[in-house]
Amino acid sequence: MIDVAAVFHDASSNAALTAIDQIAEACKTWGFFQIVNHGIAREQIEEVWRQTHALFALPTEHKREIERSRDNPWGFYDRELTKNQRDKKEVFDFTRQDFDPIYRQSNRWPRRLPQLRDTMLAYQEACSTLALKLLKAFCLGLGLPADSMHPHFEGNHTGFVRLNYYPVNDPMSGLYQHGIADRGIHHHTDSGALTVLLQDEVSGLQVHRDGYWYDIPTVDYAITVNTGDMMQVWSNDTYKAPVHRVLAMDSRERYSIPFFLNPAADSRIGPLPSTISAGNPQHYKPITWGEFRQRRSDGDFADYGTEVQISQYRI
Repeated sequence: MIDVAAVFHDASSNAALTAIDQIAEACKTWGFFQIVNHGIAREQIEEVWRQTHALFALPTEHKREIERSRDNPWGFYDRELTKNQRDKKEVFDFTRQDFDPIYRQSNRWPRRLPQLRDTMLAYQEACSTLALKLLKAFCLGLGLPADSMHPHFEGNHTGFVRLNYYPVNDPMSGLYQHGIADRGIHHHTDSGALTVLLQDEVSGLQVHRDGYWYDIPTVDYAITVNTGDMMQVWSNDTYKAPVHRVLAMDSRERYSIPFFLNPAADSRIGPLPSTISAGNPQHYKPITWGEFRQRRSDGDFADYGTEVQISQYRI
């Protein structure tokens, strides 16, 4: 558990330097860490949970009124694929209001929950602020100036929030059937820069390391953070994008809310020059974020073959 209060108030203090070192070490080894004193109020978190529970409690036919599609990925969905396998979950995705340069589509909001929109957009802004502050700590942990990555994000990043619901019953059948959708979400890495995750009290998230799966604990009001593919590319493999999954729920339902900090659509992502040396040459070809993101999200809806991975850009 890392206290990030000092990082956000005085990055040159001893407490901040200790926290930055802890963040860097976590990014190099596990790719996951948890933070407290992150600046998102408990009252805001509690209201976000109330609205999330209300959304997924709606009848299925009402949720499908705002169902997303391959053309418009914003809204409700209960048939998502990961690694071309269906996940045992329901999701609701939304992006920054009136800003979608990749798909050029609008958010979809349920008319039966009038408070959901404002609650979630406010939470998204809080997560965006937090993630951009963490981005500075990530840079400092690499020995770079704090704002080294910010030109790819400030003002025009393509981050979005996902509300996850992992039911006990399979959402496609309404009945518990062993062996169907045997994961809440199958193993994967996150495609963007970093993820800011809110978990409820029900465990299920696991990270893969050295051939084993390890549980990520749940802590009230703490935020779980993990690195994504683009961070691994920028750092030239110094930071790792961890493979993780969520187990299927067999006795208690689970909720989680990730915010994915993603670059601007036209960003060209490659190893930062200071991460390249004679002993550590460039590991990746440049990646255009908007194209990579769209190819990755296409695989949510149908089996289009091998899911795009950063390994395909490795030199």
